[in-house]
Formats: sequence, C-alpha cells, structure tokens
Amino acid sequence: TGGIATGKSTVSQILSERYPIIDADLVARQVLMPGEPAYYAAIETFGEGILQADGRSIDRTKLGEIIFADAKARYRLTNITHPAIRLEMFNKVLEHFLKAEAVVILDTPLLYEARLHRWVHRVLVVFTEEETQLERLMARDTLTPSVARQRIDSQMSITKKRDLADLVINNMGSRQETRRQVEAIARQLRPSRAKTYLIWALFFTPALLLYLVLNTLRLVSKSRLVQKHKRKLK
Repeated sequence: TGGIATGKSTVSQILSERYPIIDADLVARQVLMPGEPAYYAAIETFGEGILQADGRSIDRTKLGEIIFADAKARYRLTNITHPAIRLEMFNKVLEHFLKAEAVVILDTPLLYEARLHRWVHRVLVVFTEEETQLERLMARDTLTPSVARQRIDSQMSITKKRDLADLVINNMGSRQETRRQVEAIARQLRPSRAKTYLIWALFFTPALLLYLVLNTLRLVSKSRLVQKHKRKLK
C-alpha cells in the first residue's frame, strides 16, 4: 500500500515479476461495471449525472470530483463498493491458494483505511515525502495544488502508513534504487517449498469447498441485488 502518487504501481509492477498481484483499483473498476449491483447502487445514490455520454458507463472522473470534495459522499461510495471489493479480493486469494501459490500480493491503496491490513501477513508501504507526493500528483493528473492536496488529504497520511508498516520502500530516489529495494524484499517473502505444499495439502479441500459455496452464493445474491436496484431506478 501507500499514498496516491507515491509509486505503488511501479513497485507492484516489479513484484509482479515474481508473484501474482491482486490489484484493488482494478477490482474497484470491475464492481462498478454495468450489470454489477454496486453500479446500480452508485447511480441510485449519486444520480445519472455520473454517467458517461453513452448513458451507460460510470464516468470515474465525475464520480471522483464528487467524492474527493465531500467526505459524506466518499463514505456513501465506500459503503457501496467496499463489501463487493473485499469479497472479490478474497475470492481471488482463494483462487491463487488453490493453484498452490506461495505468496500473493494485495495492491491496495486504502489498506489501512478499509482495515484490510488484518487480512495480510505483512504490510509493505511505498513511501515518499508529502511534498514530493504533491508534486508528482499535480504533474501526473494535471491538478491544481488545492485539488491535489484535497485528494491526498482524503487518505491516511503517508507518514502514518509508513510508521504502521512492517516493510517500507523509500521511493524518493531513482527507479533503479527502488527496484533494488523491492527485489531485496521480494526474496525475503517466499517461504520454503516444503512449507508451501504442506499448508496447501492440509487446506486444499476446505478452501475448495469454501470457494464453490462462496461463488454460488455470490451469483444468487448478485441476481437479487441487481433486480432490487433496477426496480428502484425505474
């Protein structure tokens, strides 16, 4: 995890050379796709003004402008999307476990804010000084200082995240320096092959049953929620 514009994507890309990555931002996009329960709930909550010109897809820029400017709106969106995001991420973790993957990386910007740190064995924070974070965000997204600061302040401070972390990547230097730090940590993460397969053998059957039950319940629940929100939007 880390803060906005601290370099999480860079670190995630390097880690992906060794381990599977579950990208929470990608999952968040998926749960707001047309046809998903959270999609209908978001339109019901924020109105059709958040839709793109096609009248179907959610415009993430418009939605972002609303939630970054209003803490209550951000809280409402969190209540809509986070249960679906947590469930999908847990489902993906199960999928990787069933494939006997020894390590799975959760790339999650709001790890602490969403209390997902309780799920993981270790927390790695990508750190930059806040002034650098602000400069990078302004340059990356072409934002004014006030808007960029507003977006940074919507998350837990990067200094606090660093202090809570088990492992820290200092991303203030060159890309090569960052890569050296990431590769050193990546080598520490992998457990022994014997331990991996012992755990896999012990828990494969219950994990498979949980995966099958979970996905059956998801399909039933999704169908009911979609119909419920469609009726409200008529």
